[in-house]
This record gives sequence, C-alpha cells and structure tokens, in this order.
Amino acid sequence: MQKGIILFDIDKTIYDTDHQAEDFDKVIASVLSRSDVVSLKDSNDDRQFSPEVYTKRLCEKYDFKNQDRLLEVFYADKYKHIYEDNIFPETRIVLDNLKNKFRLGIYSEATHKFQIHKFKATGLEKYFDKDLVFILDAKDTEGAIKNIPDGALVVDNNEHICEFLTEHGIKVIWLNKKDDKVSPDFPTIHNLLELSGKLM
Repeated sequence: MQKGIILFDIDKTIYDTDHQAEDFDKVIASVLSRSDVVSLKDSNDDRQFSPEVYTKRLCEKYDFKNQDRLLEVFYADKYKHIYEDNIFPETRIVLDNLKNKFRLGIYSEATHKFQIHKFKATGLEKYFDKDLVFILDAKDTEGAIKNIPDGALVVDNNEHICEFLTEHGIKVIWLNKKDDKVSPDFPTIHNLLELSGKLM
C-alpha cells in the first residue's frame, strides 16, 4: 500500500523562528560589542530574510568592517547549536510518530541558501524524503504548487497559504498557534501534537 505524503512548513511550524532570532541577537550584540542592536525579529521577514543582506546593513549601521565575522553567526559550525536548540519540543515527537506511516516532506518559502542551511543544521533532514523537500521563493504561486504531489497534505502556520492551497484543491491543516480561531474552510490545530488526531 502506497504511503500518504505530508509536507511541513518550517518556520513557526516545526521550528521556532522567533526564539532563534533572540539567540542570534545575543551573539550578534557580542560580536559588535553593542547592546543597542536592532532585534533580528523586527527585521526578519521569513520569506525574504537573507543573512548576507542583514549583515551588510549591520556593518553599515554600526560601522563594522568585518561582515564575514557576522556571517559566521549564521553559517559557522560553532553556532550550529542555535538551530538545533530552536526546534519546537513537539516536532521530533510528531515526526517520530509519523515517519513510518507517511512519506514526509517540506514545503517552505525563504531565501534558498539560508533556508537549506537552517534545515540541515537542525538535524531534522533525516526525517524527510529528499525528493519531497521544496524550498521556494514563495509558496502562493501557480508555479510553486506544481511541486506538490497529488494527494499530499500540507501543514502550515500561515492562514493565507492555507487559503491559497485550499482554493487550488490541495489538502491542508492550519497550525494556528496565535489564538483560538478555527477555520471554517480547513482543519485547524493549535499544537502540532494534535496533528495525528486529524489524520485518522
């Protein structure tokens, strides 16, 4: 019997981007020897965020001459623990429960280099079928949804993305961690641990 396919968003779905930003803030403030650095969270558009662009702006703003040193914060092995530490606690539990029952994949949007690095640095790559990892500039386009295999289910924290996919006949589950709202148009969960109950 052929296994079903579940595709997960990364940021704010299986990975705590907000807490990651706080961890990066501390390291960047230390590198710059400043306490007034603008929070990464305030400048972090998950779809468009690029460490290269961000660190260039920091160098200009704070007259810091070593951009490569700032880029190390995002890419060097000695900071890999930041990615590992910011996986939501429930993520591994859920993936362990699903990995033998479904083919698991990723449906994410971001700047490709950084998102691929983040994904690999978390150590979560082992759970996912390498042929089902889709990291795109944007998920809400006609071209992007052509990547989604027939019959696949997408789990995403972004209500807009869920609406777009639903309109195009793609099954979704909305992970709404912000409040108690439930969509009338697609299944809604408020914690990833509730996912299994929606798959029965």
